[in-house]
Amino acid sequence: MTYGKEKNILYVGIPSGSLNEQVIRLLDKSGRPVKKGRLYELTTPFDKEVRFRVLDRKEMPEKISKGIVDCGITGKDYIYEAGMENAVEVIGDFIFSKTTNEPSRLVLASRPERGITKPEDCQGKVIATELPNLTKRMMGELFGIHNLTILPSEGKTEAKVFMGESDAFTDITETGATLKINGNVVIAELFESNPQLIANTNSAGDKVKLEKMEDIRVGIDSVLLAEREPIYMTFMDVPENILSEVEKMVPAVIAPTVSPVQKEGWISVSVVIKESELNILAPKLLRMGVDGIVPIVAPKIFSQEMIKNNSKVG
Repeated sequence: MTYGKEKNILYVGIPSGSLNEQVIRLLDKSGRPVKKGRLYELTTPFDKEVRFRVLDRKEMPEKISKGIVDCGITGKDYIYEAGMENAVEVIGDFIFSKTTNEPSRLVLASRPERGITKPEDCQGKVIATELPNLTKRMMGELFGIHNLTILPSEGKTEAKVFMGESDAFTDITETGATLKINGNVVIAELFESNPQLIANTNSAGDKVKLEKMEDIRVGIDSVLLAEREPIYMTFMDVPENILSEVEKMVPAVIAPTVSPVQKEGWISVSVVIKESELNILAPKLLRMGVDGIVPIVAPKIFSQEMIKNNSKVG
């Protein structure tokens, strides 16, 4: 089946739900903006070879495996929930959580009055969850617990313990702070998750489509790298006689660029450097005789590591 797809077009799935806004924001910043609206299929003005389809984030792995889209972004937890981890190709891993630069976690939690202090206490109990397959699977694999009742939930999962519908629950969290504030106790970590760009196996075998998928991954990676910590393109005037010493001190994201200047005895150096490193180094460089240190914020960074370390293109 063609699923309404045109030839020579890469179809990319954009997730609905909590990931939707972040994915659209990252596509916009990485050069493929799409208009938010009620359309199911979206185009981007700067890349005519790509179309985007908005799909349910939980159904994304199945839609990709069938070829309804060539690739798409969804949470790793939803891929494993659907049991599709071996049916799709992982093109890239992203971390764009709300509060940290760490993956989110599926945790088992309960309230103190339920008397559950360890996973083994869940034998024969009722567990509420939005991820029933993954929860049951991990409870069995990690703790050997198979005798439990899964209560599927479509939201307000932790309230089901409070109201007595379940004995414990699982939830995706970044820090666990909100769960604790609401009187819950995190008992165990079941699964680590992050957004992934996954692909249909046949589409990943098409070199032209795979390269386009990699282009999207690199674009998003470039934005996330710059957002993880402010990075600056920094220019400075360096006395020629201390150039080698300065080059050793500067822990560049990309190797420094050295250029001659009109003033005799001086060299212009430009370097891409993290804000935290620049703040420590700038006073030291000034004391050495470096002058005119001018940082300019870099909205994104592209580097060879993005291709060498992650590329599946042969």
